[in-house]
Amino acid sequence: MRQPVLALPGPLFGPYPESTSSPALPPLLASLRARFENTALSLHSRQRTLARDLARVRKHLAAMPPMPGMQLRQAINIARAELGRDGLESDAALRCMAGVLVCVRAVTGHNLRDNQIMAALAVLRGQLAEMPTGEGKTLATALAAATAALAGVPVHVITSNDYLAARDADQLRPLYRLLGLRVSSVGATHKRDERIEAYAANVTYCSAKELVFDYLRDRLSPSPTTAETDAGTSTRVLRGLCMAVIDEADSVLIDEAMTPFILSESCADPQQIALCQLALQIARELQTGQHFASAAHGCQLLPAGEAIVDTMADANDAALWSVPMYRRELVTLALTALHRYRRDEHYIVRDDKVHIVDPNSGRVAEGRAWSKGLQQMVEILEGCKPTPATRVLSQITFQRFFPRYHRIGGLSGTLREARRELLEVYGLSVVVIPPHKPTQLRVTPPVIYARREARWQHVIDAIIEHHATGQPVLIGTDSVRDSELLSRLLAARGLPHRVLNARQDREEAELVSRAGHAGAITVTTNMAGRGTDIHIDTAVAALGGLHVISCQHNSSRRIDRQLHGRAGRQGQRGSAETCLSLDEGLLGRTIPAAVRRLLGAILNSRGQLPLPVARALAGLTQSREDARARKARRRLRSQDETARQQLLFGRPAE
Repeated sequence: MRQPVLALPGPLFGPYPESTSSPALPPLLASLRARFENTALSLHSRQRTLARDLARVRKHLAAMPPMPGMQLRQAINIARAELGRDGLESDAALRCMAGVLVCVRAVTGHNLRDNQIMAALAVLRGQLAEMPTGEGKTLATALAAATAALAGVPVHVITSNDYLAARDADQLRPLYRLLGLRVSSVGATHKRDERIEAYAANVTYCSAKELVFDYLRDRLSPSPTTAETDAGTSTRVLRGLCMAVIDEADSVLIDEAMTPFILSESCADPQQIALCQLALQIARELQTGQHFASAAHGCQLLPAGEAIVDTMADANDAALWSVPMYRRELVTLALTALHRYRRDEHYIVRDDKVHIVDPNSGRVAEGRAWSKGLQQMVEILEGCKPTPATRVLSQITFQRFFPRYHRIGGLSGTLREARRELLEVYGLSVVVIPPHKPTQLRVTPPVIYARREARWQHVIDAIIEHHATGQPVLIGTDSVRDSELLSRLLAARGLPHRVLNARQDREEAELVSRAGHAGAITVTTNMAGRGTDIHIDTAVAALGGLHVISCQHNSSRRIDRQLHGRAGRQGQRGSAETCLSLDEGLLGRTIPAAVRRLLGAILNSRGQLPLPVARALAGLTQSREDARARKARRRLRSQDETARQQLLFGRPAE
């Protein structure tokens, strides 16, 4: 259980509050609790609790002054005094929330719907709220953050990227100002002094990446004293980890859980570049299956390959190259760069630089670089100027970082599939918030072809069919390469369209906002965390709404729902379909060639697998890949904990 007392900088929690108790649950206990929380009785109980508190908020709202003024300010101040004493689950919190609702109405002109208030209540309780796309998560997040900030808790609102952080903070600044609160945002361009000022605000909007790197830098600074904090002379940037409200919580806590965030410094070594070039030269001569094999996270040298590498011991006079283990590791790294990392899928080359593509968002991962020499290896492979080698100063994963907050809440449109892991790792429960209108989204079963050419032809035909009626079409692809291939196919047919991938990520808000216009065709790599709703007008709704075509077979059904959920928002009409092929993507990677040949023998007259087989095959491969990813995250968490205990041997715990 999380600390019931409000955690904030001061005498009780110190100048830099940070939780040292792990909220994680053992796998068996997490499984049993997840099963219990998914029962009809438990679901009904949680929703009944939220509905009860919603009624109390509505009652307090009716008693509040209808417009902001001295009377409302006095009512909020009285509730604030009790809130700091009684906590975020008290009646004082409900009265504060009612006061915030009055200010929301005055600033935005919106009366928040019941489901938005219920989502905010869940977040304040330290839960994760599943709320469908387009239901108003931004204002629900602000309602929760403002209520917590009124209690004096420094709140970090975590968004998908710097653009969304700055946008939301700017748009909501009048609301926070009316409540007497200061809001700010942190981005990659901000200097240290600007960051200190931003984190000193009551509510700070930031991306998870910027936040975790600021935390790592803080850990390298001396621990602040209360006197230093009060005087504003602390060398640390953050004020601790008191409360986090995470937008797109599943993307951050699950999909990016294994990404190591590494704080490093340059240690330029000209010899290292020459050794990387030599390793690449050797790796190009090695044959798969004979000299090396693919492994879980890269390539692995076989004995025949190690023998060839060892014959090259005199190829360079660098001292490191004479060490057999170092030679083999460097050639293995070169093999991984050559055979496992693909241009326009894992990275793009822009302005003569290698930019990593975030697999979860489809965007360029600004400021991120591969570690252990892989970045330099890929740069040399692509003919770019190698960046200086780096030395690791500190690193952490989200699985270790976010449990250090005293209180976590969050929202997303797709959480229920991950509820067991969220309990197991973070101790967080998932509450499903119903939409304010029943969904009208029609999702058809997946269509699977034997060959990619037939798949792309089906996609083109479907686009033409819907475009002819004026219905907007959104197509989700697996990679930059696939998005550009589809773009060329559409251009060849004379179909006007827009492409949103890592090359166009700076224009994403404008591209996404137009995707719902009549006749629009938009090709994208990933829609998770795009942060901009696709609006459709009445005329488009009459045509059937937005039609989504998924060319992605993701590792989790949850990620499929992120794309499908772009259509049919707020009870509007919409439709979605999935079109795959056996020779690429997840099916191509996980189904043996012999099995694919057998499946090719049962294709129907249109070259498709029979519907029951396609449905079962898509579900089976997806569930197996999802299970594999969960095991990998659990293994990494175990390794992290073992390494932490070894580092702490003989010293007090962190």
